Amino acid sequence: MTNIPPQYPQPNRPPEQGGSNRSSRDQSGYGYGYGYGYAQYGAQGPGYGYGGYGAGEKTPHRSIKDYLVMFRERIWYFIVTFALVLSSSILYTYNATPIYESIATVEILRDDPNALGNQAIDLDINEIRSAEDLNTQVGLLESIAIIEKVEQRMTPDERQRFLGPYQNSFMSGPVTPLSVLGDNREVTPFRLSLMVGISYRHPDQDMAARVANLFAEEFISYNLSRSIDTSMKAVEDLKVKAAQQRSEVERLRRELADFRERYNSVSLDSEENIAIQELVRINDLVVSAKSDYDRALTLWEQIQEYQKESQDLWEVTFIAQNQRVAELLSIVSANKIEISTLAKRYRDKNPKMIAAREALRESEVELDRALETAVREAFSAYEQTQNNYESAQQRLQAQETELIELSKLKVEYESLESDLRVQELFYQDLVARYSQESTQVNIKNPNARIVDRARPPVSPSSPKPLLNIALGLVGGGAAGLGLVFLLAFLDDKVKTAFDIEAVVGVPLVGIVPRIKRLDASEKPQAAAGNHDRHVTEAFRSIHSTLRLNEDSRDAQVIITTSTVPSEGKSFCSTNLALTYATHGEKVLLLDGDLRLPNVAKSLEMEVSHGIVTHFEQGDDLDKCIVKELYPNLDVLPAGAKAKNPTQILNSPRIEELFTDLRKQYTKIIVDTPPLAAVSDTLNLLGHADGLIYVIKFNTVKRRSAKMNVRRLLDSNTPVFGAILNNIGLNISSYYYSHYYDSAYSDYYVKIDEDQRGEILARNEQA
Repeated sequence: MTNIPPQYPQPNRPPEQGGSNRSSRDQSGYGYGYGYGYAQYGAQGPGYGYGGYGAGEKTPHRSIKDYLVMFRERIWYFIVTFALVLSSSILYTYNATPIYESIATVEILRDDPNALGNQAIDLDINEIRSAEDLNTQVGLLESIAIIEKVEQRMTPDERQRFLGPYQNSFMSGPVTPLSVLGDNREVTPFRLSLMVGISYRHPDQDMAARVANLFAEEFISYNLSRSIDTSMKAVEDLKVKAAQQRSEVERLRRELADFRERYNSVSLDSEENIAIQELVRINDLVVSAKSDYDRALTLWEQIQEYQKESQDLWEVTFIAQNQRVAELLSIVSANKIEISTLAKRYRDKNPKMIAAREALRESEVELDRALETAVREAFSAYEQTQNNYESAQQRLQAQETELIELSKLKVEYESLESDLRVQELFYQDLVARYSQESTQVNIKNPNARIVDRARPPVSPSSPKPLLNIALGLVGGGAAGLGLVFLLAFLDDKVKTAFDIEAVVGVPLVGIVPRIKRLDASEKPQAAAGNHDRHVTEAFRSIHSTLRLNEDSRDAQVIITTSTVPSEGKSFCSTNLALTYATHGEKVLLLDGDLRLPNVAKSLEMEVSHGIVTHFEQGDDLDKCIVKELYPNLDVLPAGAKAKNPTQILNSPRIEELFTDLRKQYTKIIVDTPPLAAVSDTLNLLGHADGLIYVIKFNTVKRRSAKMNVRRLLDSNTPVFGAILNNIGLNISSYYYSHYYDSAYSDYYVKIDEDQRGEILARNEQA
């Protein structure tokens, strides 16, 4: 027998629970630790383990062998499904109507052929420059419009011949021409080229070729017609736009003429030149007038200054240069000289002197008058030059204003002229394009051509016997596997170690096979009498597993429970107790199911005393215990059904009971009710050192088992593991072939009938 590692796997449990190794009864550090991993159970002895877990793995997972086990268990589902799919494929292959496929090849030209060369301007250019352009043409080939054109090209006889095979066959499907044409036509672009294959499938090979050629011809015809229609519409649009543009040009011309008439201007450029010349001339006049004005102003200010200082005005240069003043100054000077000469000869009253003085006085009067006249002339010159200067400035300002207005008018005029030129050019371009497109529409060429016309095929394209049979094989296998694994994953029953360890969340400590040859009275004693070698070795393996772990080896009180009734927890409890007893330990088997006690019944014990009578009637504990039912094995039955089991289990006396029993026995195996039925087991957890969970093969749902195990883990009571019970040997070869194999039979202990009789007699005597 293969050695069992002395460690337990760690179930998936909350950190606050997994970290505690103490029961509620004893907080001194005792408990069960979950820290070793599932990977250490990949190669254990009989009764434990599952083939999906290799050494060193941290988390259980399904291996290839797990899936093979699923497949082996449901092999007939696979065989039936595979046979159905394969036979259906064969029947279809040899009963299907032969279908012929004919292909026409079309080349799509990169540019539209143009008879006018590069001079023509095409408004509807079908250029193939990218994959999108090619896909557009392929999409056009697959359109309903092409299908309708092909259907219209068919003659009545061709249409009847075309639809004949579909109307006369069983489950004919679509019978309208459009539906049949669309379902059986296929357009395939050739890789890295502008070639497109148009294939059509039909039971009549001649009709297949005919329809494929019709698709190619109608594609070319439809594309050409569409291009011509688009170009014609574009030409008409050009004509309308040209007429509109011509109206716009005429409007601008009228507006320009109205502008000239409104401002009485033939040419603003010449008028502007004249205005500029006039402005220059006036500016010169202003400069000249300003110079005259400055001189006159200076002279006048000088005269005023002389008058203010009472100086002789003839000293002013302007006045001195006056001819009359100059003459009078000479006369006055001569008169003064004459008086001076006469004064030397005559006295003042001399008539000559008087006449000379009178002449001087008259000359001076004339001189004053001449000076006044010169002053008035200077002032008049001042006023005249001032008026001339101001007038010149006004004329200059007026001319500048006129030139500015002309500039504004010129801007508006030039804007109108520019708009007119632009619109005239646009109009000329539209007229040229209209003329070119009108010519090009009449010589439009198709943008595709047929390279290879479709020919009637010699052999049918479908059905293909080899391919269909191959698909039947592959499809049958896939469908069978799909059904097998679907059923496997929909199956929610606990079957495998993966279910127990990964889903339920506890380690698997043993696997007990189903017993068929023993009656009900012999099954609880199977481990002691060695009635079934596999069962005996299974409980020995469980015993070895529990002893190799420090926590379970030192545990005194071990509870056994299950999810639902009839999972074999009492069977496992009695045989586990017998196994401990046969290994020399003092063992007590305690029936903790006070509602439906089964230990005494399974061991065929006629008792009337037990735990219930001890608590309810006060019977002595030693009187209630059945001593030495087997060597080293005592039994404490329930004695009767309890009226209120929770009252007994929660009584303070139950603690005293377990304290006394711990002093007398090294192992106490407590058989308790199923968790899903009642909560009695939870009341006993505080008095236990650990717990073993019994699960019947293919009976309990994973979710139910997981939920109840979670309740146990929440109590911080160590769960030593689970026993998978009642698994058939033929089924165990699927799931646990490495533990139950005929090759192991030589290692089992063989006992003949005489030895078995001696053992039974010894047990009965005890």
